[in-house]
Amino acid sequence: MRLGFLSIPFLIGLALPAQAEELRPPLEKQFFDYFSTQCQSALEAQAKSQGKRLDQGNLGDSINNYCACTSQAVVSYLSAGEIIAFANNPEAEPAASKIKPLFAKCQGK
Repeated sequence: MRLGFLSIPFLIGLALPAQAEELRPPLEKQFFDYFSTQCQSALEAQAKSQGKRLDQGNLGDSINNYCACTSQAVVSYLSAGEIIAFANNPEAEPAASKIKPLFAKCQGK
């Protein structure tokens, strides 16, 4: 799954003035939210394109759990620079090697 470039609102949020610092969530939370949203959107679109309904069975919950797991892996095991590189190209090293085994574990959850 290609997550694409960081969104403009995301980057603007990183560049808020110092007085807004206390209003801005921690960087890890921003990264987690970004990756989780991108993951959920992509997997939900894929499921819908295959004619699946998110409210049948536990598909919606499975997508949410997988995306939370993978997003947590990204923020827990990659540096900020690796996270940005991963967002631009998920197959680029060294992030890909670090993340692939963790993503595989998330599939079983």
